[in-house]
Amino acid sequence: MEIEAILDRLRQTGSMPTEAIRAAAENRDAVVPALIAEIQRCVALDAEDEADAMFVFAAFHLLGSLRATEAYIPLAGILHLPAERLDWLLGDAVTETSHRVMAAVFDGDPAPLYALIEDREADESIRSRMCETLAMLARGGSLPRDDVALFLRGCFERLRPQGCNFVWQGWQSAIAMLDLDDLVPQVRQAFQRGYIDRTWMRFSDFQQDLAEWRAGPAAIGELRIAEFTPFRDIVEELAGWPAFSEPDEEDEGWLDAGDEEEPVPDWALAGTGVPAYNPYRHVSRNDPCPCGSGKKFKRCCMP
Repeated sequence: MEIEAILDRLRQTGSMPTEAIRAAAENRDAVVPALIAEIQRCVALDAEDEADAMFVFAAFHLLGSLRATEAYIPLAGILHLPAERLDWLLGDAVTETSHRVMAAVFDGDPAPLYALIEDREADESIRSRMCETLAMLARGGSLPRDDVALFLRGCFERLRPQGCNFVWQGWQSAIAMLDLDDLVPQVRQAFQRGYIDRTWMRFSDFQQDLAEWRAGPAAIGELRIAEFTPFRDIVEELAGWPAFSEPDEEDEGWLDAGDEEEPVPDWALAGTGVPAYNPYRHVSRNDPCPCGSGKKFKRCCMP
């Protein structure tokens, strides 16, 4: 398959472009520069073109699948885009796979990751996930653990804003992943100062995460291990994603069905004598979400 045909196929929705992906792997040296150039062209247009967004999404993950270290700096540059623009181009990849793709294309220099984390104008979720990318790389031996620990320590005073922001979620997560016991007092202070919203998690949740990472794979669980493993085969990883799936006929028109009533929120029951019911009371924050999305509960439907 010619390079232009590969690029064109990546712009199409509806099914996984397996043939194009396999052809790209077979002709990697020529395809990778073409993927990078086309991503940069699509981003530079600054327009909401669905085909361009599909291409950026597919190529972003394909470069991760190919372990294209040449793409590390260009992709890091794209992740500095404003949140709204980045969401249009990458969608759920911002929260679900960006950290894993960046770990897969890492070229040995942590500076671009440091820059993303410290960029207060960058998307909060990206900043958070890049903290976890550093922890993944340190755990895997691609970065010295002490260097990452030193950076995370400095973040406590250096990161902005010094207030509630999702970057602190990733910061505390990275500290737990690396079992940095000497940074626990800083994490406690971050919770006390409200840097990490109590609706996201509490200090006791951090302590539980720290204990599980310290205990090893059996305590961590397969779901979290997979969440913090560098991106692998795009066909296997994204086969169930909507961008690569045909629409389900049973789901079409569901907004017009009107068969089910919206659940009554707890606030509406206040003072009525009707007890509030929590359908998620037996679901742990790190369990798969009951909605079936494949995401962890804390990153999906957790109230």
